[in-house]
Amino acid sequence: MYVFGKGKSATTVAAPMTEVSKGTGVLIEGTVLDQSPAQPGTPCVSVDSMGTYMEYLHMQQPIDGIWHNITLTGVPVSLTAIAADGSYIDIGTVTTDAYHGTFACPWTPPNEGMYRIIASFAGDDSYGSSSASTAVSVGPAPEPIEFPQQSTPPDYTMTIVGTGIGIVIAVAIVGLLIFLALRKR
Repeated sequence: MYVFGKGKSATTVAAPMTEVSKGTGVLIEGTVLDQSPAQPGTPCVSVDSMGTYMEYLHMQQPIDGIWHNITLTGVPVSLTAIAADGSYIDIGTVTTDAYHGTFACPWTPPNEGMYRIIASFAGDDSYGSSSASTAVSVGPAPEPIEFPQQSTPPDYTMTIVGTGIGIVIAVAIVGLLIFLALRKR
């Protein structure tokens, strides 16, 4: 017996569990999973992928279709941030990975403060809607590091060259004097 209808879905969302500095990006990630009794915990897939995915789950068919020519698609998830002052920021819409049910989205919070992040799956002909929330805390940007000015060390190149030339001349003079002294004998 087959029964067709909307299945329950479950959405999760997570963000860094530590405060981030202003100007630092965060990765918002989560899942949208099917909670239907026949296949709980499996990824929610788009309406276009539903037939192939149900055949894979319940009829042992290949996940990419009988002719190996189908790529499954996931479901859209809307991400919204609510700032501490109550303003809404649309982070964007991402699509889940149909094979794992996961999604991820990089985001850089614009200001310091606490943001509540909401991930919403609106549902479709196959699944009911679901949502989840998490929080991101943004602290002040780090102060720029100022390195003390380094004084330029003196350049001893000419001193070393001059000393070398002086030594060569001194050795030449001593050699010449020794030669002249030995020649007179």
